[in-house]
Amino acid sequence: MIKKISKILFIGVFAVLTSSCTSELDIPSEASLSATAELANEDVDKLLTGLYKKLRHPNNYGYFAIMNTEIMGDNYKPVKFQWPQVQNIFENTVPPGDILLSYFYADFYAGIDRSNTILKVSTANEAQKGAARYARALSYLRLYDMFERVPLIDENYDRKPIAPSSKEDVLNFIVEDLKYSKANNVSFNILNLIDNQKTPTKEAATALLARIYKLQGNKVAAAIEAEEVIETGKFSLAVNPLERDSEVIFMFKGTKAETAGSWGWIMSPESRTWNNFGAADDLTALVKGEDTRRILFDFDGKVANKGYIYSKKYKTEDNSDLLVSRIAEMYLISAEAGNTNRLNELQLARKSSLTLAEERRLEMSFEWTRWEELKLTGETSYVLPYPTRAVDSNPLLK
Repeated sequence: MIKKISKILFIGVFAVLTSSCTSELDIPSEASLSATAELANEDVDKLLTGLYKKLRHPNNYGYFAIMNTEIMGDNYKPVKFQWPQVQNIFENTVPPGDILLSYFYADFYAGIDRSNTILKVSTANEAQKGAARYARALSYLRLYDMFERVPLIDENYDRKPIAPSSKEDVLNFIVEDLKYSKANNVSFNILNLIDNQKTPTKEAATALLARIYKLQGNKVAAAIEAEEVIETGKFSLAVNPLERDSEVIFMFKGTKAETAGSWGWIMSPESRTWNNFGAADDLTALVKGEDTRRILFDFDGKVANKGYIYSKKYKTEDNSDLLVSRIAEMYLISAEAGNTNRLNELQLARKSSLTLAEERRLEMSFEWTRWEELKLTGETSYVLPYPTRAVDSNPLLK
């Protein structure tokens, strides 16, 4: 963890819109591949591997790019802020010149640039394009969560200054990408569970589409997509929420070799001398009686940890999985449209009797959706400012 103690002021600054707008993508242990050439399918797959890596690990401090909206919300109880930049995120007071802010903006656009590069490969098949558009949709969702109004860059972008689109148009753009992905991605194969959870499938696109419809306020359309995923029978609520293989629709698998999943470490007592977060008191208070989600929190260590209760949802050795979609979210989305039987099924599995809003907060805690919920319910209207360097490079952001 020595790398984490490096002073953040020494981090280099990204250019905007991306740190490296190029037609070549860096693939670990593979030669770079030009998107202007006619590539074999396996070469396009290598480009997709590079794209997935960028989304999972945006930069050397990518854990905060992943965690930032959860930090902005109310699920964390801070133990220590090693960096003022992290405290600013928690307090919703991020200045435009913040170095982490410039990373958040530029690095998700770098992922979008990689998606667009793949979409321009003439020999890419429809499934590969569907995977690239899923990745682009997910990148835009992260930007939407932070900034709401952002420039929409597709594969035809001419790299000239471009104004931000309305937040409605951003969501509509995401919807169109996900519709394409749903129509063209391969179907989830439960006989190859782990591999299918790591790549965008038809079911992954459908699940994310359900979330976007919910963000648009269209609960009926959201429930239709959610029910479609549930009714495949390919996913089920786990008896033990820590053993969630049956629940995961899509995730980026943690990799210790790349130190690409540090949020579990940051959410554990192991990082208490650095930037460190326990679970919020009003969140852990939702765990009552025999609720099976009790196992997700270190209640037994509260005294030893000076009153803090830590989450145990993720591994703590720089190999946390990056959860994107689980079947539990589909049950909640369906219930929000009035399908009370889905809430009953979830509560039966979890041995719980909370309100729907409470179930959502507890079930989806630390899965990067809480900020969206707070915005939907009007509990916050905070939006991150555009980074100073982004505005300097693209005056239309003003």
